[in-house]
Amino acid sequence: MSDSPELIDDKLSDQVMAPHNVAQHSKAPPPNIDMVHPSPEQDAHLESSAKKKEKSDQTSTVPTREVYEPLNDDDRNRWEWQSRWNGNAIKHICFDAFYVGIVFFLIILLLIITWRGLTFEWVASGCALCKRSTFDQFVYFFLGGMLGGTLFGIKYLYKVVARGYWHLDRRLWRIFSPFISGGLALAIGTLIDSGMFGLAVKNPTASTYLSLGFISGYFADNALAKMQEIAETIFGTPERRKPKISTQYQNKSADN
Repeated sequence: MSDSPELIDDKLSDQVMAPHNVAQHSKAPPPNIDMVHPSPEQDAHLESSAKKKEKSDQTSTVPTREVYEPLNDDDRNRWEWQSRWNGNAIKHICFDAFYVGIVFFLIILLLIITWRGLTFEWVASGCALCKRSTFDQFVYFFLGGMLGGTLFGIKYLYKVVARGYWHLDRRLWRIFSPFISGGLALAIGTLIDSGMFGLAVKNPTASTYLSLGFISGYFADNALAKMQEIAETIFGTPERRKPKISTQYQNKSADN
């Protein structure tokens, strides 16, 4: 029995399309049996990986701008602008700020006067043995130390005010700190000039002396530590006496 024309056309179309379908199926990757049905070892590995990821997500926190921002270290929230100090405290704070500001501008004025040579004329007028270069050298040391101590005091003042640690008992330190720094810088300059400090000034200019004085005044603690090393080298380390133990305590320790 012969096929009808329609059936012949269908068979021919199936024979033409068959190679194309086979090619498509041959390109498809074989199914991964392990991913469809993982083994017990793979289950344990996947579970441990998920636990580690969950633990790392819990422990690792993304730093926010408000927590780690250097400017926001005053324990304040955004838009909180009003002062926490009362009116009486604000008056004392303004006095301290006015004082260190006046000292700062006076130091700048004295530096300008010294640079113009007027300080030597006022102080050492009529002195035949005085040299302006030596005089200016130690004046720059002193004024540089005062400038460093004053800037350190200004920085300390606004930080303690903003963080709530300001108090009146520190006023003496704020008043005398510039002069202590200036005297310390003058002593450091004398030690450098004598060669005892182990430093040699290769470029003896006003800016060099002013810079050394500023560093000595701003970092006064480091300068004092260096001076202590020099003192121990010259005079030796002082012996520390052991504290005496009372006879009553000695008898108790002997009984035990």
